Amino acid sequence: MTISDEDQKLVREMVGKLLEHYDSVQIFVTRQNGEKQVTESFETGGGNFFAHMGQIHEWCSIQDQFQREYARKKDSEE
Repeated sequence: MTISDEDQKLVREMVGKLLEHYDSVQIFVTRQNGEKQVTESFETGGGNFFAHMGQIHEWCSIQDQFQREYARKKDSEE
């Protein structure tokens, strides 16, 4: 489920402001909608597509490595 048009507009405005200072911007937002018990999400960005794809891929790879290291540490403690 995606967030309201008004909230999407807010996120897009933030992307525009950030692009005045940066080459690429990608924003992911989520919110729990309590009454429907679903998570609403939205993503948007702008600028150099390959730069933000590379940055996102690098961030995911680093997070995966952190998780592997955490699991190894927990395993060795047991």
